[in-house]
Amino acid sequence: MEKKKKNPFKLVVKDTMLALKISFKYAPFACIVMLLSYLLSSIMYFVSGTYALKYIIDSVGVRDFKEVAIQTTLLVLIPAIVQLIIDTIVDFAWNVGTIKICKVVDKSIFEKNISVELACFENPEFYDKYVKASTETTSHIFGITTTVFYFCYTILNTCLYGSILFTMDPVFIIFAIIPLFGSFFKKKSNELWHKHSTEDKLLHRRCKYVQRVFYSSDYAKEMRLTNSKSFMLKKYDEASDGRMDIVKKYGKKEMLLDIIGNKISSILANPLAIAYAVYSALVGFPWGARLTLGGCAVVINSVSELSNSFIQITNQYYRLHEKSLFIEDYKEFMSYEPKIKDNESSISAKKGKLKLENVSFKYFGSDEYALKNINIEINENEKIALVGHNGAGKSTLIKLLLRLYDTDEGKITLDGIDIKDVRLKEYRDLFSVVFQDFKLIALPVLENVLMRPVREGDRERVIDALKMSGVYERIMELKDKEDTLLTKEFTKDGAVLSVGEGQKIAIAHAFLKSSPYIILDEPTSALDPVAESEMYSNMLKMGKGKGMVFISHRLSSAVSADKIYMMEKGEIIESGTHKELMELNGKYADMFKKQAQNYVDLEGEVVK
Repeated sequence: MEKKKKNPFKLVVKDTMLALKISFKYAPFACIVMLLSYLLSSIMYFVSGTYALKYIIDSVGVRDFKEVAIQTTLLVLIPAIVQLIIDTIVDFAWNVGTIKICKVVDKSIFEKNISVELACFENPEFYDKYVKASTETTSHIFGITTTVFYFCYTILNTCLYGSILFTMDPVFIIFAIIPLFGSFFKKKSNELWHKHSTEDKLLHRRCKYVQRVFYSSDYAKEMRLTNSKSFMLKKYDEASDGRMDIVKKYGKKEMLLDIIGNKISSILANPLAIAYAVYSALVGFPWGARLTLGGCAVVINSVSELSNSFIQITNQYYRLHEKSLFIEDYKEFMSYEPKIKDNESSISAKKGKLKLENVSFKYFGSDEYALKNINIEINENEKIALVGHNGAGKSTLIKLLLRLYDTDEGKITLDGIDIKDVRLKEYRDLFSVVFQDFKLIALPVLENVLMRPVREGDRERVIDALKMSGVYERIMELKDKEDTLLTKEFTKDGAVLSVGEGQKIAIAHAFLKSSPYIILDEPTSALDPVAESEMYSNMLKMGKGKGMVFISHRLSSAVSADKIYMMEKGEIIESGTHKELMELNGKYADMFKKQAQNYVDLEGEVVK
């Protein structure tokens, strides 16, 4: 069924009301002061720029110079002082107000971002909407609010200048209306710009990505030791050239619409109005009284102001229309209904046997299965090892187990209950997790381990976790010990840890979190064999009485597991204890023997 086309006017009204609702709710004082500023500005500009002008010219040779000087000074100076005071208040109030609005809007986007499933971030169309929502929404809410206020300013201007022209000669209204016809091209111009902006978004993001690669310390070594520089510069050129092609694609149409919409009609209207006003002042028309010289000057100025007001009324609408298109992106992102969520009958999570039954899964946009017909049981206190080469599907299995993705076929159960029927947050809280691609945050060590606000007694628990993970001595060498800020993102005194040290911080977090299940996805990939051995020994102590699933390329760590699953191309090809798999003499035994040749025990003998 074809999607019903939305009414542009209704859309503009709804999106404008949404923006105003947010602005007035979270920054009421700023909005009220700014609106008053716009209205007072209109009145004072009219008084000082139009009425005062007419008064001065018509007073020449008629009134005393001192009287004219005093009156003119008052007409110009008082409005200027009042406007200066109001503008100062507006600047302060709006600075505070914008921060409040940013906070609310950004937090709503952050919350929505966390609620959507990971698959959304593999969908370019969805991700583009997220980028637009997170980077542009606040500015367009501000834009709509200020546009509405300027619209009010323009309406008042129209009334003031229209009334003075009407009393002098209604014909002048016609000259002011002429430029209005060109402004109707603005809607088409806005739609064209939205298409332009949308097509440019991905290429602009690619340019920014290359920029980030060049300035980020994460890529510094590769940029200097590989051919990355020339390769990334080529990618930058391709993206920039693509952006230029988009400008060429839309630029001519945008210029043509601007010329027709704004330039031609304005060029015609003002000279005609001036000619009519001068003739009326010097010669006069049969249908009206001759203008005074002051009236002539006022008319010339007022026609231009009224004409501009008429144009601005339509322009403000089309500006609202333009910003409404971007607000729609925000609304569409916020209205997305996550596929992985609680249902009305969701029940509380509790510890029990985890079971994967005939589980199969494909990533978004892929025709091939990442996992195929997986069957695994994890008892409450059981230690499970997942082993296999890169790309075997081990990490994907973990993501399904954590319900970061949902299965395409089969199901995962907890104590016999499908995990889709268990409350999502409670279910995920059952797990302490360390991923291979862990990320430290620009926060103190203490908060990186806790990943929550510090509470009484936490410091001692963090110290114990740091000792268990083997990074305690290194942290104590830092300037502020466990209170040292990690990374140099916000301070030059921040600590930059090695990958292995950072991995131990992530593991300390897993030690600290008292969850019934521990999941370790290559948690020791950056550690040397001795440190890894100590780490797994500590993990087994910590995991006593808990269920544990860990992935490791080093099969020596799998020896102590209660059960080992050997994976290849998304399937389980062997399973059993270390002893059973060695006796099977299959792929696991072959991989273990090859790795064992690289290690020796303390007596110098090859590990068997």
